Amino acid sequence: MTEARGDESAAVQHDARHHAQQSVQDGPSAHEGAARAATASAQGPLAQPFAAKPVQTPSEYRTLAGLLLGAAFLILGNGLFQTLIPLRLVRHGESTLVVGFIQSCYYLGFLLGAFTARRLIDRFGQHRVFIAFAALATILTQAFGAFELAATLGLIRLATGFAFMGLFSSIESWIQGTASNANRGRIFGTYTTINYFSLCTGQLLLNVGGPAGTTGFGLASALFAAAIIPVALLSGWPRMATGDANPSARPHSWIEVLRALTGATSLAVPGCIIAGFLYSGFYSLMPVFLVRSGFATANLSLFMGVCLLGALFTQRPMGRLSDRYARRVLVYRIALLSAALSAALLIFHEGAFLWLGAIAYVAVTFTQYGLVAGDTNDRIDPPLRVAIASLLLVLFSVGGMTGPAIASVFMTVLGPKGIFAYNGLSCLALAWAARRSRERITAC
Repeated sequence: MTEARGDESAAVQHDARHHAQQSVQDGPSAHEGAARAATASAQGPLAQPFAAKPVQTPSEYRTLAGLLLGAAFLILGNGLFQTLIPLRLVRHGESTLVVGFIQSCYYLGFLLGAFTARRLIDRFGQHRVFIAFAALATILTQAFGAFELAATLGLIRLATGFAFMGLFSSIESWIQGTASNANRGRIFGTYTTINYFSLCTGQLLLNVGGPAGTTGFGLASALFAAAIIPVALLSGWPRMATGDANPSARPHSWIEVLRALTGATSLAVPGCIIAGFLYSGFYSLMPVFLVRSGFATANLSLFMGVCLLGALFTQRPMGRLSDRYARRVLVYRIALLSAALSAALLIFHEGAFLWLGAIAYVAVTFTQYGLVAGDTNDRIDPPLRVAIASLLLVLFSVGGMTGPAIASVFMTVLGPKGIFAYNGLSCLALAWAARRSRERITAC
């Protein structure tokens, strides 16, 4: 008995020394990080500034370096590609409705991809799924530049959406699984800053070869291929979370995942769908508004680029702000501001006011998906994050799939300025959803 106790004591001392050495190597201990996260969570979603200063975790950025660089190339190519499409269709004489429905096919592909992306990530990991779908996007971009029939282009656009569902599921589940609660807003803000910087730069590449030719599509394809290199070669591939190693701990159906999501937060479903309305409306039909308003290609690319540049500068400040204050309060207030800007643009949509109003609108509105995603991930269990990341993109794609079609109807009935009426109503709906979710929490 004495020998057993002595062996047990020696083992405890050995474990303590090993734990101390591991803490020196890895920085702040996992227990310390968990305690800080628990403290932040206990304060509730409507809490005022957290008492503890957010943890500084440069190692998280180092771990994500390869992914963020690959995402930059990917989004740079997508920024060019998604604006080339409506320009090419309009110049081939397609109506606004046809353009809207072809663009909606992208989000339909997003929705279809949701049924396979999570299983592929669970089986092969985020890094391999990213590489495979980036290669597929490279092929599809070349195919889009080679065909002219609207039905064929719609099918290619659908397949492109399928590929990008896998790509963005990989990226966002990788980021959300790596980031801690205390730093999630900053890290996701860094990602979205890279996102909008790349989108902005992609718009400026529109003048290379002209939208009617295939040079732009070839360049977009090359950028998609370049995205593979840093993810394939750099270290920092994601490790499975502890709960992910137990398949029984993970919901096995979309219904179960959706039930877990709605049980954790009432904002995620309407928030992601309406964010899909807003983002897809701008990307898909703002170029159509500009062409119908007489913008030349050079001015159009500059306009789109400057608007997305405005979004770039608000991402990280909003991420920092959302780490200190309730994210859904920010969603509500920003949605009201966006609705006011949309109403102003509906009345004044020419000259300098159009430029200033659109820049301000995009700068504030394009922070909404990050806020909703951050609020959601604060409230769910870590083993669910891959499934939830895919589901959030599914909801976003539902809005993205229907948004361009609805916006094109507004533009057909009200003229090109109808896009601003569509934006304003969507923002009011988002404000109502955020307000309703706050009232439910207060009642609880």
